[in-house]
Amino acid sequence: MPPKFSRELEERTIYPERYEKQERTSPCEVACPAGNPIQKSHGLVKEGMIEDALSYIRSRNPFPSITGRICAHPCEDSCNRGNHDEVISIKALERCVSEKADPAFLGKPKKEGPTGKRLAIIGAGPSGLTCAYFSALFGHEVTVFDAAPMPGGIPRLLVPDFRLPKDVVDREIGQILELGVSIVSNTKVGRDIDFSKIMAEYDACLMATGAWKAKRPDFPGAESAIPGTEFLRQVNLGNRTYIGEKVVIIGGGGVAFDCAFTVKRLGASDIKILCVEGPDNMCAPKEDIEQARLENIDIKHSRLVTEVSRNGDGRFLVKHRKVSSFNFDEKGTLSAVTEEGEIEIIVADRVISAIGVQPDLDFLGDGFNLKGTPKGTLYVHPDTYMTSKTGLFAAGDVVSGPSTVAHAIGSGRHAAVAIDSYLRGKGFDGREKIIINGEGHIVRKAMEGQIVPHVVEYHEIMNADFFEKKGRVKTIKIPVDGMVTAFQEMEKGLDLDEAKTEASRCMHCGHCTLCGCCVENCPGLVLTMTKKGPEPTYYDECWHCGCCRIACPGGAVYYEFPLNMLV
Repeated sequence: MPPKFSRELEERTIYPERYEKQERTSPCEVACPAGNPIQKSHGLVKEGMIEDALSYIRSRNPFPSITGRICAHPCEDSCNRGNHDEVISIKALERCVSEKADPAFLGKPKKEGPTGKRLAIIGAGPSGLTCAYFSALFGHEVTVFDAAPMPGGIPRLLVPDFRLPKDVVDREIGQILELGVSIVSNTKVGRDIDFSKIMAEYDACLMATGAWKAKRPDFPGAESAIPGTEFLRQVNLGNRTYIGEKVVIIGGGGVAFDCAFTVKRLGASDIKILCVEGPDNMCAPKEDIEQARLENIDIKHSRLVTEVSRNGDGRFLVKHRKVSSFNFDEKGTLSAVTEEGEIEIIVADRVISAIGVQPDLDFLGDGFNLKGTPKGTLYVHPDTYMTSKTGLFAAGDVVSGPSTVAHAIGSGRHAAVAIDSYLRGKGFDGREKIIINGEGHIVRKAMEGQIVPHVVEYHEIMNADFFEKKGRVKTIKIPVDGMVTAFQEMEKGLDLDEAKTEASRCMHCGHCTLCGCCVENCPGLVLTMTKKGPEPTYYDECWHCGCCRIACPGGAVYYEFPLNMLV
């Protein structure tokens, strides 16, 4: 067989995850929990086609302005370019696309005709709203119930303004509301409306309630510590009062660091983070740890708080010991071994506990005995997202436990596709390929089968020298003392020229970019460049020398066996 070529995405594809002609792909796209078409968007940004890039991203992710700011970007952690010089600024490019696209751009997808089916979604966070977005596009009537005073979930209520301005959240939720999605806020299921009533009145229901219940520390005086999620929630709702000069935060994850950055901006000057993790196994992103150093926040590693009490003047005494080892069991319960020696004490004006969260399923009541997992989350079928009760689906953190916004978005999209098959009576094995055509209409096609592509690693790219070594375009962070207001957004995005430059660094691993290197280096002149890319013209003349494979700068060329002639 002559060589084959793994092609770039040609259609705005909601489902499935992989294009039929993508036998090979990149580590970044496999790592993206939201399923963003990263390489396609980079190619379009490079050519200045910002609106087209946005339409491809929004075919998978309705919140690019949010993920372009607060995503944990596992795509960048696995980017092959990091083995060549520096990884691509994938997150910053996504933000730029969402911000710089022409506001008058009319390429938004159009709804299918009404199906007459009603879907209830409990929870207006990223997972629930993503499911609402795609379900509305599929023609279903969608109502979202949410206990908070305004929709948005974690991006709205937990992420501080200096990381994610709330007008950004408003803008992206507004595009979902434009599709006719109804959001009923200040309505807690189990208190303001019975869960059984929802199940009776709707054709299907998605639970996307997230993981909001703060874990309670297990030490004397734990009740005196403010839960980190509640602290951030109050700040995001406008309660930005001074809480003291000296603040201790217990925990080592992203919530703990957001609490630290927030109290810094509320006027605290002596901030300490106490965490059981050592410097090499922190849960928080590297950027947060570096930012903490820049803001003079003291991270005390390998520390276990043993008690919180008060002294004579009402201040808190935080007692802690050095940890020699620790682990978490399948339920997420901490077990730690402390070293012998004196107990250290820190005096603080306020103590915040950010040791983790878990789903709160109390609203279900006694009538719904759903199958769960050891860590306190809901069990769902991995392909259908259905719980142990027919017609009841679940997605996001209520299934996975605390995760990322990008994961919640990907989970919500896949749940919407599964629910759509259920509501249309096609069964889960009858799912179709769903694309958005050039006019913005939803088009359904028969599935040609799911593909599990080969992930191209850097060592497989034999012509990496095709790419000039060039460092990535850095984004600028505003120091705290240089901010106009305390909660001003601290990171500036890329401008269009910077974005084009950065997008041009993408190696498009596993995807043909029509560069022609394979055609130029074919000694037998077997290959011809067509509008769709290289093709074997003289099918039976290929002697499988491998020159095309060696010359390809993206590792997009592959062979299928058996070969049609001996090498």
